[in-house]
Amino acid sequence: QYKTPKGHVIEVADTARDLGVLVSSDRSWSPHIEQTVQAARKMASWVFSAFSDRSSLVMLTLYKTMVRSRLEYCCPVWNPTKISDVQKLENVQRFFIRNR
Repeated sequence: QYKTPKGHVIEVADTARDLGVLVSSDRSWSPHIEQTVQAARKMASWVFSAFSDRSSLVMLTLYKTMVRSRLEYCCPVWNPTKISDVQKLENVQRFFIRNR
């Protein structure tokens, strides 16, 4: 148990957020990837509901700016190594392509 110089107890946490990246106590990136995938899917669903134009140029531009940018934020830091994490990220792209 840790205390600050003023005597406040610092609680142990399973995850911590730094610059938008979620780091778990066991140094696994799975919680961050799960949260990133949820945010990207939510954005993809919003794109489909807000834009009626399904032309390739419009959809590609929306995907790159609204969805992929969320998936790739700080990716050199949390580069996934587990196959299940990679598949979760790739499923967002598949979701977007199927519903296009």
